[in-house]
Amino acid sequence: MMDRQEQARRGQQPRRTKGKDPYAAIEHRVIDSPAFADLKPNAVRLLLLLARQLTKENNGHLQASFKWCKRYGIGSEHTLRDAIAELIAHGFIGRTRSHGANGAWARYAVTWLPVKQRDGLFLDGFKAYAWRDWQMPEKKAPGRKCRIDPAESAVSPLNIRQKVQESGGQKMQTMN
Repeated sequence: MMDRQEQARRGQQPRRTKGKDPYAAIEHRVIDSPAFADLKPNAVRLLLLLARQLTKENNGHLQASFKWCKRYGIGSEHTLRDAIAELIAHGFIGRTRSHGANGAWARYAVTWLPVKQRDGLFLDGFKAYAWRDWQMPEKKAPGRKCRIDPAESAVSPLNIRQKVQESGGQKMQTMN
């Protein structure tokens, strides 16, 4: 198949396409947010896959089944569940319908776009632009592995009696 430059060089008219190729669009303000910077790679991948499905009318009807996501590099159902949970926790997507016993897929909506077709969706917990409210969790202070400093636990020959008295008079075992 010839490209447009080759067709023009040969004097042929290039074929006209009906429209532009589809593309996945995520707004810059979403990508520039601290919430996006905190995402793990599999969550970013899933967000791209959800954005790939977007049209003008289908936000809220996006699916993330493992069978579909597997061909795009999501390795396991556990990885997929973690990525979905992370995107919900960071406010980038909302679940608009849970999967049911009848085998219907769960549905999702990105929060930076409006949901236009609301039939069959449960939008009670959906919050638009929820990623703006995400807060970096406070880092926990690193815990000490020992309850006392090792230098404090060392017993010198001079204060063995004191350690014996503190232990309630029990005999201490020696290596002799």
